[in-house]
Amino acid sequence: MVTPEPGTHHGPVQTTRRFLALTPLAFGITAVVLVYLRTSEGFSWDGAWFGVVSAVIVTAGALLTILAGAALLRLLAVRNDWAALGTGLILATVLLAVCYAVVAASLPAGDEGWSLLYVVGPAVASIPVWPAYAVGLLIRAWRGRVSRRRPGSAAGPRNA
Repeated sequence: MVTPEPGTHHGPVQTTRRFLALTPLAFGITAVVLVYLRTSEGFSWDGAWFGVVSAVIVTAGALLTILAGAALLRLLAVRNDWAALGTGLILATVLLAVCYAVVAASLPAGDEGWSLLYVVGPAVASIPVWPAYAVGLLIRAWRGRVSRRRPGSAAGPRNA
């Protein structure tokens, strides 16, 4: 019998806990990037505040789409954090593409497209959150491998 790698097979509560545990890292990276972008031409508290609020919204949206992706994958009996992350990214991309198409279809023929910024802005702002979650998964997997190699650890070769 093949033992699954820790962190890859688990139930819905564990999936939620695992991604909630990664959320501060994802938020931190996203906040740093967005605050830097908003204040790169000159620091202002308004720009920093806008960057932090944007990071909260983007991270919450990413977390919700990841959890929705995990729920969809559970219907197919797939319980893998990487698959949940990828499915969440695909769901977010499809959602933003549909919003873009709806807004673009509603624009008059001569419009310059400024109304599309309400869709393009969140799409661009969400870019840092996805690699941040991936980095969190990589760090968690690395820590799991290191802890399994330590003598005396619960998952180590002596106690397996």
